[in-house]
This record gives sequence, C-alpha cells and structure tokens, in this order.
Amino acid sequence: MMTSRLKKYLFTLAVPLAALAIASLWLPNVMGGGKAGLSYDTAEVTRGTIRKIVSTSGPVRAMVTVQVGSQLSGQIRTVSADYNTEVKEGDVLAELDSKTFKAKVAQAQADLAAAKAQLANQEAAVVKSEAMLRQAERTIERQQKLADRGFSAQAALDTATRDTEVARAELIIARAQVDNAKAVIAQRQAQLQQAQIDLDRTIIRSPINGTVISRTVDVGQTVAASLQAPELFQIAQDLRRIRIEAQVNEADVGVIAEGNAASFTVDAYPDRKFEGRVTQVRLAATELQNVVTYTVIVEASNEDRRLYPGMTANLQIVTAEKNDVLRLSNDALRFRPRNRPAASVDAASAGRRGAAMAGQLKVELNLTDEQAARLAEEMKRMSEARANRPAPPSGFGGPQRAGAGQGGGQFMKRIEQIVQPMLTDEQRPLFERWKQNRDSARTATVWALGPAGELEQRHASLGIADDQFTEILSGNIAVSDQLVTRAREVGQ
Repeated sequence: MMTSRLKKYLFTLAVPLAALAIASLWLPNVMGGGKAGLSYDTAEVTRGTIRKIVSTSGPVRAMVTVQVGSQLSGQIRTVSADYNTEVKEGDVLAELDSKTFKAKVAQAQADLAAAKAQLANQEAAVVKSEAMLRQAERTIERQQKLADRGFSAQAALDTATRDTEVARAELIIARAQVDNAKAVIAQRQAQLQQAQIDLDRTIIRSPINGTVISRTVDVGQTVAASLQAPELFQIAQDLRRIRIEAQVNEADVGVIAEGNAASFTVDAYPDRKFEGRVTQVRLAATELQNVVTYTVIVEASNEDRRLYPGMTANLQIVTAEKNDVLRLSNDALRFRPRNRPAASVDAASAGRRGAAMAGQLKVELNLTDEQAARLAEEMKRMSEARANRPAPPSGFGGPQRAGAGQGGGQFMKRIEQIVQPMLTDEQRPLFERWKQNRDSARTATVWALGPAGELEQRHASLGIADDQFTEILSGNIAVSDQLVTRAREVGQ
C-alpha cells in the first residue's frame, strides 16, 4: 500500500519538473533572451614577406682539414707544435729519432762508393781487353803475310785466329760487365735516395698554412707505422672561413639548391646570428633507423674566428622568399564551417569563371580566336551544369591541388578532351607545359566575414608558404579581408 502511494507521489512530482525543464529551453528562444550564436575569430589578409625555410643542424668544420701522420716507425724526439699553433707550409711539427736512418744513409753511401769502384775496375778491364784484341789482330795479320809467302805453318795462323776471336769475346764480356756495374751504381743510388727520404721523413713538417687543432703525440712516445700512417696532428687550413655539414631529411632535400641563403646560431653565442650559403648538396644518402638524410654543405665567413670546429650549428635554410606579396594566415586554410555545403556557386559566377579560364588558356596555349570561342562556349556550358549540381557537405581540410575534390578531376579531364583535338603541332608543347603547371598548382577555399557578419566563400590559388602565412597568387581575396580562422558557440 505504501509502495503504491510513493510511486503515485513521485509521478506527480516528475510531471511539473519536466515541464519546467522544457520551458527553460524553449521560452528564452521564443522571447529572444539568451539566444545561442557563433563568434568567429578572424585573421586579416595582408601584404608582406614569405620565407620558406628548412630547419636542420650540423657540425662546424674547417674548409680544409689535413691529418698529418708519420710514414715511419720510431720514437718522438721533439715536438715543436701544440694546440692552436699557427704554422706555415714546411714548418717543423715534430722529429723522430734519426740514428737508425742516418746509419742506413751511411750504408747506402758506402754501397754506392763500392759500386763506383767496381765500375772503374770494369772499365779498366775493357781497356785491357781492347789492347789484347789489337795485339791479336796485329799477330794474325803478320801470320797471314808469312803464310802467304810460305814462311809460316798453317797451325800458327790458326792459333793467331783463335787468339783474336778470344780477345774479341773477352772485350764483349768486359763491356757487359761495365754495363752491369753502371746498373749496380743506379741501384745503389736509388737505395741511397730512399734512405735519404726516410731520413728526411723523420722530420714531420706542416703540408699547409693553418692552425693546429689536434695533437696526439708527446716527446718519448713511440710511433708504429704499419698498414697506415698514425695520425699525429690535425691542421685546419684557414679558420676565417668554415663549412657546416648539415643533415637534411629526404622530405626536405628536394627544395634545397646551391646558392640558397642560410642563417644559423650556435649554443656558444645564442644571441648572435651567422649568415652563410648552400654550396653543395651531396648525393650520398645516410640511413639511420629507417630515416634517410642527405648532407648539405653550407659555407660561411668566420673572420673573427669565433666559430670553432666541432660546434653544432642550428640552421635555417631559405629555399624560397618573396617580398610584398598577398598572404593569408595558415589558420584560415584549416577552417571549415560545420554542416554547410561546400563550393556552390550560381550559374552567372560559374560562367564568369569558365570565361576567365578560357581567356587564360588562350594566352598560355596561343589559341586562335576561333579556338578560344569554341573553348569558351564549351566551358561556359560545363560550368553552368556543374554549378546547378548539388555539392556534398565539406569536411575539414587544407589546400588541395588544382582540379581535386568532388567532380574537379572530371571537369579538368573534360577540358583536356575539348582542347586537345583542336591544337596544332606548335601548340601541343604549350599544352603539355600547362598540364604540368596545373598539376603542381594548389587551390583552396576559405571563408570570410561579410558586412553583415555572414560567412562568404572565397577561392584562391596558392604559392609558397612558411609556418605562418601562405602566398595568394590569384582569387577573389583582397587586402584587409577578414578570413575566419575559428568558430565559437557563445550565448547572447
């Protein structure tokens, strides 16, 4: 019994409460009080500078860094250069113990002297052999005369003939030995020269003018040169000019070119900005943890030598820059009104846009008046048909390529189908160039506040962009237009 009464009481109480809640929502709207509305944040269209920047970092390097080593093994006897020492080409940096190498030079000199003495001996043997040959020739001449007169036996003539041939052979051998002695002298001279070169290499000299930035040896240290020369010093050629080896992501390297201006800072001087220029984009890629980067070389002046090798430079490379251009805020490109159909224009506006595009194509493709008239008529008909077709609701998104979107691709393809058959051979290269430029162009739809506070749709062709603004190449947007960047629900 109590439960039934309680249910009845609660039901009786719920009815007026529900009526009160409905009235609180309905009555203010009817009476005009507390009506909800939208407030728009806007950004003004201005003229100014747009700089497209790629940010990266990299180490500071000297323009030329030479690693000085030793081609010989030995103990360091003296060190004549230290860190930050200014050196010139030929200056002594260090010396190895040269006793062993001096002994090798002395031995090579002695071997050369012995070879020269042997040459003199062989040359004397040639003179002796020549004398013996002349004596043998005179003997055979006498024996031949005696044999002709019958005063000498044939055996004596044969003996004289043999002695002459032996003397001639001995002369040939003596001359060959002279040539051999000369070759030995040349060999000994080469050995002496090599020993002298090794002796000279015990004195380690600077190959360039520059500054010593690294030293890895001390007096008494033993240097072991086997497969490669050990590094003893590093010399930077000229620190009044430096280069930066910046690592640029593969997504950004395509817009960087030689000659691009760059500015950078280093942690040592956070309030100072240095200027440089891109001098090289290296083709060799570096892959680390599936991230591909390319090395970009930036050269900069360092007259006061405040930039040291090894510092990390935080770079901003300017890949494109335009001054005094019409620009809009990037936030305006991201705004889309809710529950509102996108891009609907009336037939008159569509006809004007079609005529404008036809006029542009006439100039770019060098069309005749007849061709331009046919194209304008077709485009007007297409634009009007497209304008009368209902458009789907627009979603959220930024700028898109020309011709993209609902029906845009078919519209541009239809234009190609109309234009291409009427072109001459001279006009076809211009048409291909127009297609390439069209594919790379970007278009966008933005919203502006009208005089009465209503939203107005605007269209624009976009150029370069930075992190704040985007260039407006063409469209129905002017300076001081207020473009909507955000909508808020407020109570009035």
